[in-house]
Amino acid sequence: MMNAKLTRRFPPFADEQSLRSAIAQVCSEFGKLSRLDILPATRGSGLQCACFLQMETAGATAKLKSKLLMIHFGNELGFFVSVGEEWRGPRM
Repeated sequence: MMNAKLTRRFPPFADEQSLRSAIAQVCSEFGKLSRLDILPATRGSGLQCACFLQMETAGATAKLKSKLLMIHFGNELGFFVSVGEEWRGPRM
């Protein structure tokens, strides 16, 4: 669901900074983002980025997780975001 929200509301992501800004903007609706790690990954035939984040409070984390259907990895929430061929960031 986070992937869909990001790709519907923002132009294609050309680099890590554009993706980071979009994620921060979406997360700001739920609280303050305290950490964000972005790792490029090839999934099937598409290019995606695995994103892991932490919100400042447990309440913000719970709201974000329930509204955007994210997966819990320890203290972080994780999700994949599709990026297109225009991606100029690192690739794996």
